[in-house]
Amino acid sequence: MKLSKTVVCKLKPSTEDFEKLLSTIEAFRDACNYISKVAFERRVFNPVALHHMVYRETRQEFNLPANLAIRARDRVAKAYKQRRNKLLKFTKLSMDLDERLFRLIYKPDGIHASISTVQKRVKPPLDIGDYQRKLLEDARPTHVVLVYRDKQFFLHITVKREIPEPKGSNPIGVDIGMNNLLVASNGFKVKGKSILKKRRCFRELRSSLQSKGTKSAKRRLKRLSKKERRWVNTVLHQVSRKFVSALKKGDVVVMEKLTGIRNRAKHRKSQNGDFHSWSFRKLQSYIEYKALEKGIPVVYVNPRNTSKTCPRCGHIDRANRRTQPLFRCIRCGFQHNADYVASLNLSKLELAQLGQAPVNVPNVGMNDDFGIIHYDSPTSPQAYSRG
Repeated sequence: MKLSKTVVCKLKPSTEDFEKLLSTIEAFRDACNYISKVAFERRVFNPVALHHMVYRETRQEFNLPANLAIRARDRVAKAYKQRRNKLLKFTKLSMDLDERLFRLIYKPDGIHASISTVQKRVKPPLDIGDYQRKLLEDARPTHVVLVYRDKQFFLHITVKREIPEPKGSNPIGVDIGMNNLLVASNGFKVKGKSILKKRRCFRELRSSLQSKGTKSAKRRLKRLSKKERRWVNTVLHQVSRKFVSALKKGDVVVMEKLTGIRNRAKHRKSQNGDFHSWSFRKLQSYIEYKALEKGIPVVYVNPRNTSKTCPRCGHIDRANRRTQPLFRCIRCGFQHNADYVASLNLSKLELAQLGQAPVNVPNVGMNDDFGIIHYDSPTSPQAYSRG
């Protein structure tokens, strides 16, 4: 089985090559805007029909190689698949490359990239580390995106790697949230309050800079947004890597389908900023590709009633969810953290689909590690509290 992975590599071009790449990527952006205008005005969004309208003009006016003109047309057609009610404008400097426009060259001094430009091919070296170098060994990329940002060029190279065939029969439910970033039915848990606190600091600082509205504030706001994005990605990579490392051979990761979560999930009005900026799906995607690399299958199930169903007796009732963190079954008295209960129910859903009998949930009270204070648990002989 093959898995696609994107490797981000920094380019180290000479001054002459830098100018050639910059003029090419600017011409590609301008060509996309020209094609977009033609497509929108004539209401033609099919790539083949659009090709006959713009191909010759694109090559003549913007001096693009044949394949770059085709890549510009395809980018516009793909963008209009999402929305056609307004003229789309392309502002970011990036361009798509295929196997005729790009190839990797392996030399004794390192890996070089051969890229077609409006003048002639340039062959700058890649400024990469051992991790990227290992991923690019014997790679034959078929899709590459050249990106210009912060006055530097980067290549986003998509490579395919051979991975073990995903196999497993032991489902591990994974519930993703805010107070607890990740709770799994195998006992793995990552708290999210410290992350929430830092994101609120970022949001308050953004709000302060936006209220000033000066040029220096806008420049700082741009830097701050990039800093926050890098920090979030780092945290999500660390959490997903730690969780996948805790999985065993034969496990199956079970996660909830998040379609429509922004509309259906309930939260306080004061939590709008936290909820709508939370990277639920991104964390799932990081877990997915890391698990597949390890040969662990990933499945998605409908999360309906997973936070209201008792994993012991199966009773479904809204009253089972006493508070945001507390689940207590009104029928059998089973009590635990609500996120952990949801992860158990997700794993049981997959067991049912596999045709296996679910394992009985042990008769336990509230786990102290979740930090919920209570004194009347019908399933625990003593009160649990934090410290």
